[in-house]
Amino acid sequence: MGKTITEQTGNKRILGTLCVVITSVCYGLVPSFSFLSFGMGVSTPTLLFDKFLYAAIIMWAFIFIRRIRFRFSKKAALYMAFSCIGYIGLSTCLYISFDYISGSLATIVSFTFPAMIVAIEMIFKLEPVKLTKILAVILSFVGLVLIVWDPDMKANVIGIAFAFGSAVCYVVYILGISTKTLKAESTFAIAGYVMLGAAIFNFFRCLISGEPLFTSTPGQFGMMILLSVVCVFIAILCYAIGVQMIGPGNAALLNTLEPVLACIFGHFIIGDVLTKIMLVGSALVVAAVFITNLPDKR
Repeated sequence: MGKTITEQTGNKRILGTLCVVITSVCYGLVPSFSFLSFGMGVSTPTLLFDKFLYAAIIMWAFIFIRRIRFRFSKKAALYMAFSCIGYIGLSTCLYISFDYISGSLATIVSFTFPAMIVAIEMIFKLEPVKLTKILAVILSFVGLVLIVWDPDMKANVIGIAFAFGSAVCYVVYILGISTKTLKAESTFAIAGYVMLGAAIFNFFRCLISGEPLFTSTPGQFGMMILLSVVCVFIAILCYAIGVQMIGPGNAALLNTLEPVLACIFGHFIIGDVLTKIMLVGSALVVAAVFITNLPDKR
């Protein structure tokens, strides 16, 4: 006998949850894989160019094989350019912050962006003011203060500033892709254009800085493949599948695992130092993200 509707729904929910968890794992590995690459001698411009170039090639191959529509209207293309600038800004700021602070710390600080979006929505009256949203903004701010002003660890102000800048750019990126115009387009097509735009930007960045475009050793190339395949393509693919199966709200809630996993991977893979006050601040930021993504009761 075939499976009942309840069993099918349950299996779909489990599979969708698993896909989003895999996405969080993939994104959580970004700081650790990046620092391992730096240890092998890969510069930031080279890493970003290779990472986005290989990811773009894979993504566009997927788009053409699956015959996904990728032609946008002029209005959609304008929003796409806006989002692309935001994504380039967030990736650039995040990786610059890696030069000054740990990857896990930078990831936590960058995850203040949901609270920023909530604050903007309330200030401009795009969304109703709610106590839960105010609480999320306060928790995120207090958590950030605890992380930055931890007396047991000298956090570099420049690194914190760039990590915070990546959060601001993330807001620009999210506001762009959240428009009704781009919501109607394919997630994969949007990702393809974003990856391509980021690769082109870092191509010129390599030329200006004098850094090589490509890595020179098999080990370095292997890390670039891991970053592009695991941390970009698989992450985006699994998240898109997960959203289809469990909905965007539940997917966003599960994705709050990303900064937690970044800290865990950073500690065990590359030896990031996490103090007690940093952990408390991190927990507050994650709690703020969790509250921000709670679905409204209908």
